[in-house]
This record gives sequence, C-alpha cells and structure tokens, in this order.
Amino acid sequence: MKTHLSFKLLLALCLLSVTHILKAQTPVAQNGQLQVIGLKLCNQYGNPIQLRGMSTHGIQWYGWGSCLTEASLDALAYDWGADILRISLYVQEGGYDTDPAGFTAQVSRLIDEATERGMYALVDWHQLTPGDPNANLAKAKTFFTAIANQHKNKNNIIYDVCNEPNGVTWARIKTYADQIIPVIRAIDSDAVILVGTHAWGSMGISDGRSAQDIVSNPLSFTNIMYTFHFYAKSHGSVYLNELNWASDRLPVFVTEFGSQEASGDGPNDFTMTQQYIDLMRTKKISWTNWNYSDDNRSGAVWLSGTCSAGPWTTARLKPAGTWIRQRMLSPADDFPGGSTPPVCSPAAASADDGNVPANVLDNNLSTRWSASGDGQWIQFCLNNIVTVTGVKIAFYNGNTRSSNFDIQVSTNGTSWTNVATGLSSSGTSTALETFNFTAASAKWVRIVGHGNSVNAWNSYTEVQVVQQTSPPCVPASASTDDGNVPANVLDNDLNTRWSASGNPQWIQLCLSATQTVSGVQIAFYNGNARSSNFDIQVSTNGTSFTNVATGLNSSGTSTALETFNFSPVSAKYVRIVGHGNSVNAWNSYTEIKVLNGSSFVSRVGKTEEESSEALNVTPNPFTQQATVSFDLKAAGQTKLAVYDINGKVVAVLVNGNLPAGKHTIPFKCAETPAGSYILQLQHDGKSVSRKLQKL
Repeated sequence: MKTHLSFKLLLALCLLSVTHILKAQTPVAQNGQLQVIGLKLCNQYGNPIQLRGMSTHGIQWYGWGSCLTEASLDALAYDWGADILRISLYVQEGGYDTDPAGFTAQVSRLIDEATERGMYALVDWHQLTPGDPNANLAKAKTFFTAIANQHKNKNNIIYDVCNEPNGVTWARIKTYADQIIPVIRAIDSDAVILVGTHAWGSMGISDGRSAQDIVSNPLSFTNIMYTFHFYAKSHGSVYLNELNWASDRLPVFVTEFGSQEASGDGPNDFTMTQQYIDLMRTKKISWTNWNYSDDNRSGAVWLSGTCSAGPWTTARLKPAGTWIRQRMLSPADDFPGGSTPPVCSPAAASADDGNVPANVLDNNLSTRWSASGDGQWIQFCLNNIVTVTGVKIAFYNGNTRSSNFDIQVSTNGTSWTNVATGLSSSGTSTALETFNFTAASAKWVRIVGHGNSVNAWNSYTEVQVVQQTSPPCVPASASTDDGNVPANVLDNDLNTRWSASGNPQWIQLCLSATQTVSGVQIAFYNGNARSSNFDIQVSTNGTSFTNVATGLNSSGTSTALETFNFSPVSAKYVRIVGHGNSVNAWNSYTEIKVLNGSSFVSRVGKTEEESSEALNVTPNPFTQQATVSFDLKAAGQTKLAVYDINGKVVAVLVNGNLPAGKHTIPFKCAETPAGSYILQLQHDGKSVSRKLQKL
C-alpha cells in the first residue's frame, strides 16, 4: 500500500512538473510583446514567427460557459498546443448591440482566460451586416476604449478592428481604420492591430478586385497587419494565389479559414487546405481556424453535444477538428529566441568610469557620463516607438573633446540601424549641439563613441533626443469650416471658398519646405460684410506660431486678390487667423497665395505669370480616370500626391527624381469616392496645387 501511494504521489508530482514546464514555455512566455517588422509578425527579439490557433464561434451562441470553459480552453492550450485564441464578438446578430456591457465583460473574461494559459488573445470586432464598418464606428470606439483600458498592460493582446467588410471599397475601410486605430493607440501604444479587407476579408477577390487596392493606398500606421479569409473548398487556388502575391507586399494575418465551403459547412477539402497551410508556414503567416464549437457545420471541430457535457478528448472531434489539431501539433512551433530585450531605462550605457549615464538627463552641465574606449555607447529609451529626427549633445569640456561618434536607432532594443555616422563635435562650446538625421522610427536611441584623438575617451554632460512633432504637411487646413472646405482656396476659382463663423477661426497653408516668405494674397468672398480683422502667423514646425502681421483689414472694394506684405521670415506653415466681420464674426476667402519676394511660393519651374499653367488635370471633373500633366524646368526630387479635403493622402502618384521636361501621369481612381480633392505637386522647394472633382 505504501509503495502504491508513493507511486501515485510521484506520478502526481510529475504531472504537476510537466504542467509547470508547459506553462513556463507558453507562446506568450517565449515570444512576449509582438511587433510588425517589414512584412512579418515578429516576437520580442525581432524574429519572424507564425502563430497557429482557433477562432471561437459567435460568443453570443457558443461563448463562456458553453463551448468555452476552463476545461475546453485547457484542451486547446495544452492538448492542441494552440498559440492564439480569436474571440469573435458579433456586433449585430444578437451580439454586442443587445448588451454592450455584458459582452464587453465576456470578452474581457476570455482575454484573461487566454492570458492564464499563455495564449495570445485576438479581439475580433465581428461585424458582418452592415458591411460598412463606419456604420459601427461609434460603438467600436466605445468597445475598444473599454477593452484597451482594461488590458493595455498585457503583452498578449491583438486587436482586429473589423471582421469582414463587404459592399464597400478599400478606401471606405481605410477611412474607418484611420479613425479607430488612433483610439486604441492612445491607450495601448504597442499592440499589433489588424484591419479587415474588402469583399469579406478577401482583399477584394470576391468582388473582382485585388490586394493592389491596398498596396496602392496603404494605411500610414506602424505595427498593423491586413487580414485575409478563405474557405478552401469554395475558393481553391484563386484565393491561394492572391494570398501568395499579397504577402510579398503587405503584412498579412489569416484570421479565419476552413477546409469547407464558404459557409463553413459542406465537404472538407483537406488537399487544397494543405496547400494553404504549406504556404502560410513557408511565409510565416499566422492563422486561426474557424470554428471552436459543436454547431452543426462540418467546420465546427467538436461533435454536437460536446459543449454541454464534454469530454474534450480526441474521440469527440469531427474530421475537421482532428485534421486541424494535428496541423497545430506538427510540425512543432518554431519560435526563434534571442537576447532578452533591455529594460526600458531612461539612460543606460556599455560602461562608465563612475560618471553614470543618468547624469546626462539631469539638466546640469556640471555632471557627466564618461567611459574610455572605442565603441563605448550610451542609449536612451523613449517608452514608445516614435519618430526621431536628431539628438542634442553637450560635450564635456575636458582636455580634448569626443570627435567621432555614430547615432543608431532600434525599435526593439536588440537590432540597431545607423542613422548617422562619423559625426564630430564643433569643439567650441559646452552648450548643446544639434545633430540632425533623416526621420526614423525608434524606441531606443544610441550614441556610439569612438573617442577623442588622445585616448579614445567619451564624455557628455547632457543629451536630448529630438522627436518629430510637426503635423502632416497638408496643402490647406483649417480650424473648422461650414461646408466650404479649406481646399477651395487653392483651386484658382473665385466661385468657391472657405468659410467659418467665429472669433478666432484660422486657415493655414503648408509650403512643403521651410523657405523665406514675405506676404500673402487673399481674395475675400463678396458676402454681405467682408472679413475686416485678421492676423497672419508663421511657423517652421506647425506647432509654434509667431505673429508677423496683426489687425489687418480688407479694402472691401474688390473680389480680386489683395496683397498683404510683411517683413521676410522663414516659414513652412502660414496661417491666417480671422476675427470675423463686423456683423457676425464670419470669415470667408475664395483664394489665398503665399508670396516670396515678388513671386508666388506655389510655382514649379515657371515664372509667376505661368504658374497657373504649371499643373493641369484633364478631364476635371472626372469619373474613373484623370490625366495629370506638368512641365519641370529642371530635374530634381518631385512628389505628386492627391489629398482629400481633410488633408489625408489618397494616392501618391510620383515620389522620386524626375528629369526636366513635360510629364504625363495617369490617376486611376475607380474606387475613390465622389467629392473634392487637392492635387499637389512639390518640386525644388516649391509647390503648386489644383482642386480635383470626382463625380
């Protein structure tokens, strides 16, 4: 009896030990905070990985307490070896709409359950009808705000902001993503965010479109991926080929698929599905299979009745369940390791001689960091990935200054990129010196010193990292408008206007590059009473403005351009701040031009008289396609882009060096919504704009 009890005790201890080892080696423990680098989903070490897991059915039907229980999730995590659980929260169809608080709480509980088992939790905003995600934008903001606030400190959360948009273009989905992503980012800054693609997550294939729509008009955010869905029996090689093509150009996550027909039911085509599985493994495309429930479809992995009583064993699996479980278990997960990411310390260094790194952040030029040797470095962690454009360094005034150093950046603290090399101190001052470089994304910034000319000694008293804070360079933007949009002041049409009521209201123009400006020309709208009191401000960064003229007034005698000069000053942004007319504080302008000496800033390789001919669009208005033509007097860096009335980029037609001469560029815009747009040509520090009208 003692021997038998000892054996049972030993067996129990072994099982506990195995469970402990399994939990210690969970997917989240191995990979940590995920990040998107290039086209790949990467782990905390910056290495590409593939996650494999299951999607729930709608949690209003098969949620917590039904098909999702402690025992069923144990089976998924430990018996199936799943890396990720997709939590499908339907918005309509008896889901979130019926009980926002209750379903938010259920999603939160399932996130906690996935976290407890070391799985990643993919929060799926599962909208189907209506197909336009913008219809649920307000609800999405409320839901994701609540979830992000509850779980922002976890490292296993992935957000999917719209499941299967349908009946809308990619441009319409992008409009939604541009509004919902900042809501999440403001709370949970480092989580990966997924965005559903058009035509039911097919990247347009089922509507006769393609992933080229996204490639031509991608989202501007970092750390995002685009979703793809397929059902192998229905979609065959057509979808497979599109997935192959798209994944060479976009970061892709397959958040839903099955071996069956598009309904998730019908015969299984495991042969075709295996081709997808092989492709996704080769390219490290992560996936979640539909669906972890016991509903009547062949794609539901459990036999009917399992969710009510279990057991959660392989004997209770349908053929689809047996097949997909095996694809999770074999081959085994391949999660490349790496050095443990550094702690995000404000300042750290390779070494010091007693003058510690923290001294460079104390605003005291009498303290310093110093270390002797070629290749000694000091680095700074910025808490989040931001855009950096330079560093400011105050060098210690020792016998000989540091005269050779490099600047490196990193998003993960382990892999570094040079952004400036072979820099030197001026050697003339103990004040901060500025060293600028091309804007780069970074969480860590490192200064690698190669020492002075005497003894390879590096020493700095203060260091500051310069972050990019300027707003996007929108051709025309304003504090507000009454439906007459800012773009109207750049269309060379005195019949259109910008207008807004209130004191003060402003409109500003961005010149694309900092240059000397000396005045503005304004054509005032000929309403009942003209704008009679306004100021002009300038800025080089779009955030801090300086008055260059105040208390200006319109002559009130003409609808033509009136000139208002001021002392020449450097500016990238020029703002007109209106205090309204004498009747109702109403501000309205039909055209605005910025002056540089006697010439318009908005000219491209032309004289002032020819400036209006520098950029042409035909036809305009247009329906499906327009042709843009312009003539460059000299070769050089050229950017031609289309913006919507809110200043967001719709398309970049040219961005690179062009030779002198006449150029003709097509603008294909079948999916661009009808409305007003601005076409802007930037060349040689100048810019010219035209208003476009899509019918």
